[in-house]
Amino acid sequence: MKRFHKKNKAPKAPVSPEQKAQKRKRLRRVSVSAAGLAFALAAVILLNLVCTNLTDRFDLTLDLTANQLYEITDDTKTMLESMEDTVDITILAAEDDFRNDSYYGKVYTLLNKYVNLAGDNITVEYIDPYTNPNVVSRYSDLAATIQAGSVIVSCGDHTRVLNDSDFYTTESSSSYSGYSTVTGFQGEQALTSAITAVTSDQTPVAYLLQGHNESVSTAFTSMLTNAGFTVSLLNLTEEKEIPDDASIVVISLPQADLTETEADLIDAFVKGGGDLMVFDGTLSPTSLPVLYSYLKEWGADVQADMVLDADYNINEEPDILAQLTDSDVNSALDSKTDMVLVTPNAKSITAKLDSSVTDRTIETLMESRDTAYAKVLTDETEYDSYAKADGDTDGPFALATLSTYTGNDDGGQVFVCSAALMMTDDLMSASSLLNRSFLSNVVSEMQPDLDVVTIAAKSLSAEPLIAGTTAQFVIFLLLALFPLALFGAGIAVFFRRRKL
Repeated sequence: MKRFHKKNKAPKAPVSPEQKAQKRKRLRRVSVSAAGLAFALAAVILLNLVCTNLTDRFDLTLDLTANQLYEITDDTKTMLESMEDTVDITILAAEDDFRNDSYYGKVYTLLNKYVNLAGDNITVEYIDPYTNPNVVSRYSDLAATIQAGSVIVSCGDHTRVLNDSDFYTTESSSSYSGYSTVTGFQGEQALTSAITAVTSDQTPVAYLLQGHNESVSTAFTSMLTNAGFTVSLLNLTEEKEIPDDASIVVISLPQADLTETEADLIDAFVKGGGDLMVFDGTLSPTSLPVLYSYLKEWGADVQADMVLDADYNINEEPDILAQLTDSDVNSALDSKTDMVLVTPNAKSITAKLDSSVTDRTIETLMESRDTAYAKVLTDETEYDSYAKADGDTDGPFALATLSTYTGNDDGGQVFVCSAALMMTDDLMSASSLLNRSFLSNVVSEMQPDLDVVTIAAKSLSAEPLIAGTTAQFVIFLLLALFPLALFGAGIAVFFRRRKL
């Protein structure tokens, strides 16, 4: 039988001093590398925390959105930096919920810019209405306008409430669908106008005339509020006078005629320096003799017809596209030549003063195009077709006029618009239309001492992206710092190995 002998292992060679030294060097390099990595990681975390803190305090965000959604105009910057009064902004939402909301999140970012520019003159408080219902009760007088997410801007006794619809513009997908698409962000317009309104020494009042089944759009009322007006209702049949604090009286789409007494009160108001805005259209009766006779005294003779345009319209002939005249009043809108005016269901106006009248002037601010035509309209009229026919009157037609009283130094004005539907909510909020800007500019002309804020909405057609300091640092880390660090480390290792 074959025996197997266990082989003896060869004895290990003794470790030389040189080998021990190399082992210690390798261990030292590993230790140094580990310590360096830990130090670098700690430095990155510390730098990230510092940058985040600086961003929160000094607004170091970089706006990379396609349309600069969060950039503030120079006028707003000047207003914020020169503020003397303290404005308190209360937001009815938890701060995290407000910041992370798809709509209010943009407002949160923009509001931080306002706070950084205004310093201690703007305070912001977040109140969760669900967990603090008792705190919210102090705004009981605003119950009709506030909701979860409301931004309440206050200074002294003046308050303005902003909701999501105030921060965004929308456009209807069609005339009949009832659906709207958010198209623009008008956060600066909303915040700046609200701050201007509550800090203004003036508190002008716009009265909406009642008692004749009038109707006025929410968007128009909101425009007046954003301009700094307190909007109130006025029934002259009950009140018997126009209040002394009235700056503007608005008559919108009345379904019944004024009385002679009401016309006399309004006339005295205008000649005393007040301003009158009258919105008419085909939805109003064609026979309002007292009102139309009074407007004719100011050179605005509203005709019993409907203005149509087969070439310049949206959807159909009554929804005509109007244009501005070259009046000096419209000069502030010269930069908006790419925007259009939609004036549905309009009547024509003959703008002319009797030659014997010397104490007032009239000018046309808005008109139809040459391609427009007008069909005779009565309260019983039903058209078989909107197509142009024999007997129709050729355009262009005046659609909005402004008369000025020159009989004294007070200079009251009368604005007449025969296309009242131009101020519907969807047309006023559409960022591609000039409707809101036009009416806001008219208010500015009539009330020159009032700071009417008009800041264009910024399109949301591109997906918004805003990179704060944290995001910027990550980008810098990935695209610059890490590659440079690796490159430097590689060179260091290369030269170190050459010395070994």
